[in-house]
Amino acid sequence: MSIDRHLTLDVNSADFIVDMANVVRNDGLLTMRRADLSRLVALVNGLKQFTRDETVKIYAVCDRSVLRDGNLTADERAMLTSWFENGLIEVLRTADDRVLELRNVSSLPVISDDNFGDYHRTYPWLSGNRDAFYSPYSVDGGTISIRRRIIRVLAEREIARKEEEALLLQAGLYDRRDAGPRRDLLNRLWKCPEQDCPMFGPGHAIPTHRRGVVRCPAHELPLIDLGPRPARTQLKVKVDGDVVARFTLAVGESTTVGRAPLNNGVALARWLEGTPAIYKVSRSHVEISREAVAVVVRDLSTNGTRVRKAGRGGDIIKLRPRQARPLRHGEEVLLHDLVTLSMSGREFAFADDEVGVHDPVPPALRQATMVENRRFIPSKQPRRGKR
Repeated sequence: MSIDRHLTLDVNSADFIVDMANVVRNDGLLTMRRADLSRLVALVNGLKQFTRDETVKIYAVCDRSVLRDGNLTADERAMLTSWFENGLIEVLRTADDRVLELRNVSSLPVISDDNFGDYHRTYPWLSGNRDAFYSPYSVDGGTISIRRRIIRVLAEREIARKEEEALLLQAGLYDRRDAGPRRDLLNRLWKCPEQDCPMFGPGHAIPTHRRGVVRCPAHELPLIDLGPRPARTQLKVKVDGDVVARFTLAVGESTTVGRAPLNNGVALARWLEGTPAIYKVSRSHVEISREAVAVVVRDLSTNGTRVRKAGRGGDIIKLRPRQARPLRHGEEVLLHDLVTLSMSGREFAFADDEVGVHDPVPPALRQATMVENRRFIPSKQPRRGKR
């Protein structure tokens, strides 16, 4: 299993970027094992044939969880640790962002079957990309070769769901390989023992789950289980394509959305300034209610409300004044051509997900900050040699 000379953390000498966990844990490659380091060895051997270059080098980025994966043998885990300690592979808590960052600055091809759904907003070039990604596949002779693949164009709802999965995975509340979201924990109400905890007081943040204990991420204290959590739905408002507000409604709750609604509704005036919508969106334009089995929208406006049905080229219907209508996933409520309201693709809704109404940072500034924070750094970790 000696492929050391083919591993590098010098992006300028690498031929490929490899999403290592995606290869090692792909039980459709060569063997039926859930994790098998020999797949990486077989991939390197296949790349020699694919490139006709016996010196081919890969920049491998690995999820930290792989180093302690119980499906690997003790020798395989020791080999991974040795590669890491000798500066031959990069190990991060999650590898996806680093893989895409490296591709973004180097234009090297990426070997991975992942669609990177939770990064389509961060890296707009992902959607429908035909040039950057290769899929590994088994070939005769016990090697793994690669073929070009197309990154699927994802619907907005799919992207939101993948973003949610990433958040839950980071919090220890998602099992990527088996059960999916930990609904047994996510559908409970939790209280922090710390008095006046802002995360688990009137609102409800995402807890963390480590080694069987649910904790407050702010105070690291075990949370108190208060019982079942009422069903909630998250909705979002877009102005000219930017999400400016997210809000959640539990069963039996309702709110109004408009230019400047009363009673703590969702106010959009500051987002509408300088757009034609400022003259067309009513002070209280629509009422949104979370009922037992549906989210219901009711028109309150003077200029009318329309609903665009789900699907490509979805039909648009106009609501009658004061008409109430159930809102389905994938449908959009049009307060104006530039202003839409829809249900989030996320299955779970948390207080700390909400932006816009409680967040004074405009979308353009948020985007600029995100770009600034993603300036390329050659390696996020120091190389370590043997002592």
